[in-house]
Amino acid sequence: MTTSEADKLAYCRGMDQVSRRLQLISALVAGRITTGDESADAEIGCLQVRKALEQVAYASLAASRDTYSQARPQFEREWSATKILERLEKLHPDFYPVAVSPVRLNPNRVHFELVADGFLTRDDFVFLYDKCSDAIHDWNPYREGPRVVELQRPIGEWAQRIEKLLAWHRIRLVGQADILVIHLYGPSGRAHVFTGSPTGGGGSR
Repeated sequence: MTTSEADKLAYCRGMDQVSRRLQLISALVAGRITTGDESADAEIGCLQVRKALEQVAYASLAASRDTYSQARPQFEREWSATKILERLEKLHPDFYPVAVSPVRLNPNRVHFELVADGFLTRDDFVFLYDKCSDAIHDWNPYREGPRVVELQRPIGEWAQRIEKLLAWHRIRLVGQADILVIHLYGPSGRAHVFTGSPTGGGGSR
């Protein structure tokens, strides 16, 4: 099983879309952009979060595309982020991004430490995706119960947790010794991926 250069580029493109969505949420939360309707602004924020999560799922699929496509030959038709994660987990339990923080040991060596907390967990992903889906769809007028979606945290805080997960993160490739380390905000302001082994070495894209 391999992760091709095209797959790595697809992963980075997905991360660039996540970055764009996070910037929109930040502008909404800060009031730099607004519709003038608080409810509409909240819906737009939830839409951006949902789309960011979809891109995380699609990027994860890209990193394991070779394996995933054998189990799901029509993988290009996949659309549910939570279903993609469930199927990936069965094929590759260690697929989910791991938040890391770079520590420079010397001019030529960087060590990546695990981030302890404050990032979007796998369980958070499912909760947030489902809640944002509820928020962006109109309510059936005959549905009983309050017309409230409880996100548990402000949308801006959720965006920060997504960013903390992805700002620097690593992913393990299925059936390979290599890992990918991804910088959401690379030197050009776009996502950058480094390929290497758990003990160091490798190149970048």
